[in-house]
Amino acid sequence: MKSKRTYAVVDIEGTGSPASKNGITEIAIVLFDGKNIVDQYSTLVNPTIPIPKYVAKLTGISDKMVSDAPFFEEVAPTILKFLEKTTFVAHNASFDYPYLKYFLEKAGYSLAAPVLCTLELSRKAFPNLVKHGLESLCEDLNICLDNRHRAGGDALATTKVLELILKNGGERLTEAMIKKEYQG
Repeated sequence: MKSKRTYAVVDIEGTGSPASKNGITEIAIVLFDGKNIVDQYSTLVNPTIPIPKYVAKLTGISDKMVSDAPFFEEVAPTILKFLEKTTFVAHNASFDYPYLKYFLEKAGYSLAAPVLCTLELSRKAFPNLVKHGLESLCEDLNICLDNRHRAGGDALATTKVLELILKNGGERLTEAMIKKEYQG
């Protein structure tokens, strides 16, 4: 089964949950055609609110780093262009998709895309693994995970997880796991 999909592998770093009381500090998108990375986008984002200390410690993203970064409204058109006619992929899509959808709607745009969660997919593809968090998964599958808890590093690692599943006969499973419209 040959996939004609383009996957937009997305990772977001934010100030916390819920989205309505927080902000995005970084976003990365890796466009992947099932075999190759065809494009990438990554930017820091000014969340317009202070970054909690525990989040700054976890991500390494400080208030100073985002002070001159663009506001989400400024990067929203570029983000939408990257997501056009793609399948939205994230490791824990139940966080990234609604979070991004919220900020896109707040900026006057809408997001309606098929969604694939590599966390859920990895549980089906690798049922023998005990943990399916991105860090554990990368360790167990010998995937290099650079810049953990940074959008670019996590998006690339998630792309490698998807690539590994597809390369090893997981096309049918992957297709079966895609939600045509995310319901939360």
